Amino acid sequence: MHLSARSRTIGTICAVILTVLSYSSTPAQQTLGLFQNDPAAFEGYNLFIQIRSTTAYLIDNYGREVHSWETTYQPAFSVYLLENGNLLCTGRLTAGTGYGGMIQKLDWDGTVLWEYQYYDSTHIQHHDIEPMPDGNVLIMAWENKDRRQAIDAGKDSTVLGDSLAPLHIIEVEPTGPTTGDIVWEWHVWDHVIQDHDATKANFGDVAAHPELVDINYPPDRSVSDWVHANSVMYNPDLDQVMISSLAFSEVWVIDHSTTSAEAAGHAGGNSGKGGDLLYRWGNPIAYRAGTDDDRVFFGQHDAQWIPSGFPGAGNITVFNNGTGRPDGDYSSADEIVPPVDGAGVYTQPGQGEAFE
Repeated sequence: MHLSARSRTIGTICAVILTVLSYSSTPAQQTLGLFQNDPAAFEGYNLFIQIRSTTAYLIDNYGREVHSWETTYQPAFSVYLLENGNLLCTGRLTAGTGYGGMIQKLDWDGTVLWEYQYYDSTHIQHHDIEPMPDGNVLIMAWENKDRRQAIDAGKDSTVLGDSLAPLHIIEVEPTGPTTGDIVWEWHVWDHVIQDHDATKANFGDVAAHPELVDINYPPDRSVSDWVHANSVMYNPDLDQVMISSLAFSEVWVIDHSTTSAEAAGHAGGNSGKGGDLLYRWGNPIAYRAGTDDDRVFFGQHDAQWIPSGFPGAGNITVFNNGTGRPDGDYSSADEIVPPVDGAGVYTQPGQGEAFE
């Protein structure tokens, strides 16, 4: 049998899938259960967990339960079936949309094999994690910056609350039933630019540096969750990491071949660019290239590389939620062909131009 290892649950999408089926002789009267099984659907199983549930389900294409796991916590929006049949899931330790803090690995029978807490007064895991080929786990998290730190980084104080919670990513190597070592990390805070306050060290021309992230974009975003990343994925062929930023309506690609020290700077790794963005796409306004007409993503989630061996291998797929589209709110599954060669080098745009 084939087990799909990349099924995700994002937001309330999973809430429409139920394992209790109701069949009716009149399809129009059906209110729950499996609504459609298209012959073009991928052969395999689907893994999901409802946002307010502690039960993860594996179902077939007919909506029938194949297996289920009882987890300890409600999910922080993601759960994965590993190649060996174990379950890797997030757990919510505190209230709040996307908040998590706990990562667990369960065997097929539901026994907890490993759990790792990444939650204290300075940081908390949120939204998504990523299982690595070597058994490590990428963890997406917020870190706390107070108001003074944010202003020192050039944040416009008129759209700033008491604090800012920028994105960072850590890679954890499990070392025991409840322990792990952080073997790699990347912080967006090390790669911000701004043209708001010329007295700050990171003042610069935003349009001339698409590899950096404008701390004042979006210009009206006053909440602490400034980037609002909602998915992270690893590409073993390129040794790169991709992030989906809902607030920026972009996907970002960074170099994972760096050391943590190199990831904090602008040189090193296979790319020679350290932790700077190698590629970004979806909304070139975020780096002063293009107009509103060039924006493609609208509140997107679940950015993935198509893996080797599948049609379109190396392309990027995104669930484009579509909230705020100029031609009306509707969702789409989008596939793009990134301008990258076999060595993982991306075609760079000229100043004022968008990435291809």
